[in-house]
Amino acid sequence: MSVRRYWRLVTSVIDAPAYFYIGSVLHADTCELAISEGEAVTGEYPADPFTVEAHFSAASGLQAPSLIGNGMSLVALHRDVVKLFSKELDLGEHEVLPFTLVNHKGRAHSKEYVFLNPVGTHDVASPLSKFMRFDDGEIYGCEHWVLSAKKLADVPDILRPAEVANEYLVSDRLVALVEQHALTNFELESVDVVT
Repeated sequence: MSVRRYWRLVTSVIDAPAYFYIGSVLHADTCELAISEGEAVTGEYPADPFTVEAHFSAASGLQAPSLIGNGMSLVALHRDVVKLFSKELDLGEHEVLPFTLVNHKGRAHSKEYVFLNPVGTHDVASPLSKFMRFDDGEIYGCEHWVLSAKKLADVPDILRPAEVANEYLVSDRLVALVEQHALTNFELESVDVVT
């Protein structure tokens, strides 16, 4: 049996200045905070999802990418990308939450993007992962992920690791689709897998 490979998906893509970048999310009734941690929000998200506004940051570019970078740990994807992923991949339990993208002038720019919210977390890390910790020992990030191959047997193609719920790990199958369809603004960092 071959070992599945995974990568860390970077949502705060800042080295692509030509692309849209979300600076703030308004009118989501704090759902954006729950989404960034993998909590289900379908019952709390506004009934008219297009009242949720994702505003360009001051430094945002003007090109439409497949994935919009942001500093809030949100996976903001063009809805066609989510349709492709839903058809070809195992996304596990997830929510697709539409919003209105608002430009620098405060005008609606697009309603073609959604937040993809993988709900819940998965225990996939090996003890060899290099975690970042506060003084009290609480984990707040991971400098380098090392995943356990045994724990990857039945997990989705995009997941949140249990130790750091506001990070995303994606499978080789998802990465292959990104490459095959020339999807833009996907920044991926290598992750080690041990048997």
